[in-house]
Amino acid sequence: MSFPLRLLAASLALVGLTLAGCKKESCLGNDEGCRVVSPCEKLSYSCEAASGSLLEVRTLTPTDKRVGSHAPSEGAETVPGGLNALGARGDILLGNDRAVAVIAGLGNTNLLDPNGGSLLDLSARGKDNDGLNQVLQVVGILPGDAAHYTSMKIIDERPARVAVQFNGTLDGKPEFPIHTIYEMRPCEPGIRVRTEVLNTSVDPQLWALADGFYWSGREALPFTPSEGSGYQHPSFSLLSIGDAFKKFPYLTAAMASDPASSYAQVACGEADVLEGFQSDQISSSGLGRTVVQPRDYLVFERFLAVSERGDVAAAADLALEARQKLHGEKYVTLTGVVTRNGAPESSSGREISVLVSEGELTTAAANRVPWTQVTPDKEGRFQARVPAGRDYVVELHAFGRKVADRQLDNVNADTDVGTLAVSSHSKLTVNVVDWVSNAGLDAEVFLVPVNDNTLKDTEGTLHGRFGTCAPWLGPPPGPSPACNRFLVNRRINNGTVTVDAPAGTFYVYAFKGPFWTIDRKTVTLGDGDVTVNLALYKLAIQPLDTVGADLHVHGAASFDSSIPEYDRVLSFAATDLDVIVSTDHDVIYDYAQTVCELGLENKMSAVVGLETTGHILWMKRPGATVPLVVGHYNFWPLQYDPTKPRNGAPADELVEPGELFDRVKESALPALRDQLLVQLNHPWADAEFGRDLGYPRALALDLTKNLPANDNGTNAGMYVRTPKGGFANNGQHAQEVMNGTQNDMLLPYRAFWFYTLNQGHLVAGTANSDSHSLADNTVGLPRNIVYTDAIPGKLFDTAKFNKALKAGESFGTNGPVIEATVDTASGARRFGFTPLAPTADAKLRLTVSAAPWVPVEEVRIVVNGTIVKTLSGTDLFHPENPLDLTNVESKLVRYNGSLALSELLGGVSGDAWVVVEAGARLPLAADLGGPEGKPDGIPDTGDNNGDGKVDRADIAEGSSYGPLRTPAPPTSEGNPQFHFSQVVTGGYPMSFTNPFLLDRNGNGRFDAPGVAAQ
Repeated sequence: MSFPLRLLAASLALVGLTLAGCKKESCLGNDEGCRVVSPCEKLSYSCEAASGSLLEVRTLTPTDKRVGSHAPSEGAETVPGGLNALGARGDILLGNDRAVAVIAGLGNTNLLDPNGGSLLDLSARGKDNDGLNQVLQVVGILPGDAAHYTSMKIIDERPARVAVQFNGTLDGKPEFPIHTIYEMRPCEPGIRVRTEVLNTSVDPQLWALADGFYWSGREALPFTPSEGSGYQHPSFSLLSIGDAFKKFPYLTAAMASDPASSYAQVACGEADVLEGFQSDQISSSGLGRTVVQPRDYLVFERFLAVSERGDVAAAADLALEARQKLHGEKYVTLTGVVTRNGAPESSSGREISVLVSEGELTTAAANRVPWTQVTPDKEGRFQARVPAGRDYVVELHAFGRKVADRQLDNVNADTDVGTLAVSSHSKLTVNVVDWVSNAGLDAEVFLVPVNDNTLKDTEGTLHGRFGTCAPWLGPPPGPSPACNRFLVNRRINNGTVTVDAPAGTFYVYAFKGPFWTIDRKTVTLGDGDVTVNLALYKLAIQPLDTVGADLHVHGAASFDSSIPEYDRVLSFAATDLDVIVSTDHDVIYDYAQTVCELGLENKMSAVVGLETTGHILWMKRPGATVPLVVGHYNFWPLQYDPTKPRNGAPADELVEPGELFDRVKESALPALRDQLLVQLNHPWADAEFGRDLGYPRALALDLTKNLPANDNGTNAGMYVRTPKGGFANNGQHAQEVMNGTQNDMLLPYRAFWFYTLNQGHLVAGTANSDSHSLADNTVGLPRNIVYTDAIPGKLFDTAKFNKALKAGESFGTNGPVIEATVDTASGARRFGFTPLAPTADAKLRLTVSAAPWVPVEEVRIVVNGTIVKTLSGTDLFHPENPLDLTNVESKLVRYNGSLALSELLGGVSGDAWVVVEAGARLPLAADLGGPEGKPDGIPDTGDNNGDGKVDRADIAEGSSYGPLRTPAPPTSEGNPQFHFSQVVTGGYPMSFTNPFLLDRNGNGRFDAPGVAAQ
């Protein structure tokens, strides 16, 4: 059937459904003005009548302020806050005496929600602890499977209930009407929801009507009680997702950060269990997969509860209480206490966890049913509910490892588990001071196992999630301590902090960024407490009249970060950054208030920015069989306004990059528009959950061919075209060459940057951490050193700073410092995008410096994308004792000399560009076939089998190319990179300049060489 006939048939079916009169209940007849019936009628909570007076429902206005948002406007904070709070003008607030919810208003698009109606925030009343990114209604995982609401109605029936109903269709599919009501009643710890979706088409549909929970990978973790599950969920791809579906009585999720929160979802309609799939990124939880015949429908009712604690038990207790009310299921309460050395454990608790699973000690973990997880309080006490009448195994986990367990048989009544003892560990106190003044410092401290035994005995995880750390001091995405590191604040006891740590022998490293010394002590931890004193010295390495800037950092405002703002800003100071740009995903944010609270406002500048992030698949390119997104871009400076949706960021979905750039510029204050800087982020990163992170890779550009001058209907034509008459799709001012501390994608990003320079597309190469936590990437590693007279602090001139960046007057580094000039008739000129005419006998003059613990194995000269000269071995100075402060200033310069430009340009005709690099040797890599199945000019495969060459034997099984891997960190202290790898986790030393543009023919401009130059 043709599309017009199919649409006509669907319309007739819709009319027939409305007129048939057999499905008038609720909105199942899709009648205009219908009202969805109240959800969860079997669920009943009782409380004092006065609780009804606390019901509230209203549309948020510009005068409403979120708690903790630092909104500049006057007035009271009337909207709950939290790590993920997004409530803004136009959104709908529902509340009772125990919980407050915010639902996105129509047109307020957020993340995966195409037009509003998703649940944005859910907090315990008065706790400001929202930890949800988004909950939206879906029938599958493909484009068009999410609800697209077009109307809504507020229902105010106080003191009995308040509600809001949304009506629409599946996105882009008018033949599938959908209606959802959110409702709150007095004294209930959450929100009731009912969704109805109708099939008015002429074809059967396979649907799984569910809530889609967007966790994002570094925030709340889903936990479901089913065999072998709990925190453990099978991995899947878009092709194998059907195998990941499981049934479970409830879904919970807990946020391992501050403020704490946890959530529970329980089915409360005809279905008595939930079905779906789980991952750290996203969960689908609702009805099972169902074939829905024409003129039939699905109804899903559920209750979403919120707790003020950050463990599973806080939410699971509410879920079991709801199931008792709905189904009469009995639960019991387990209690106990955790001790250390015979005394109640009184630490922060994040390193201690109790897991309760149905089964016996002899039952394999894969066959147990985990029911709950609980974190003891500060006195070591814990309690948690579980279903009655079953056998249970209670496990005590400390520092990410199981240290004790016991079995409970046929638990039919509330039971005292007794005392669970933590294995011996120490309280480690660390003091970090300035070596000269003895004043306390903001710094970061790393614990590193000295030997294999300590490594093996202290490696831990958060019940198998968030990766492994040795030692495991706390959840990696959360506050300090996280993974194997923690922050020191100069204003607390002169740079002193105390943490709990497991037994073992460790190196304790103090670190304050790449331009300071590091200090190290060795400690053995056990039953006794230990104090360590460390001192650091600031080195004269960073060039004068420069600032150090990280142009890509994330905090809790991002949907994929849960580090509290205090820890985030303290981490900036701990690595001695001058400038940070807040680039949270899809929301504008401003750290200035916390910078002031930490007393850093006179030495650090926080620039307000944004990272746009493609979520909704829509873009089609030649040769692609599935829709794509445009990747990620950073923008600054912008205005932060937390009363607006997305804190003032424009909607960023369903548009090409050029139109997106236009939108962001138009959204900025007029005074900021000419300053706007656009940065292309991680241009060739692998896709995540089917979404490309970089536009060039999404287009599968072929770097062996020159770009067309305009849109010629090819992938490359899409890259250069101007969609709306403003910015072109390749109109960015900067591009990341280094992204992340591990630097594992340096070679592809570097190759793409070299390609754009050869095309005459002069964008500044940048180096940024893209840090989302303390543990994933160390903020400021790498960073940009920008030549500017803009002075960090209260009067920082963003216009001057951005002008310097756009002019290419910066270099990127995670340690080595490159100072370079070329001789011209008017004197020595530094690198940048102003073409220079070298003298006939011009030299490239170089000074390369680094802290003693930062090894520099090579200095490379790159001309038009090809390495033409490498300095190494005896050409360079290599300090012998990187931790010795004796005459430390004499150990900094690794190379100081000059190279004849004529020798470097031998065989090169026409204009040329020159880039200088310094650091470690580059890993071996080759281009064995890109996204389109043929070599594309991008290195994609490393020497993965270690045989000294890259060939098809290095390709991972089941793949046509790849992967690229960074070299394994050294294990011997004799390796020059040993100390570097302990504090720059997973990385290797690297720095690069922006290009010198050599106008060799004297025409006053740079004539790009094109791909033939390589």
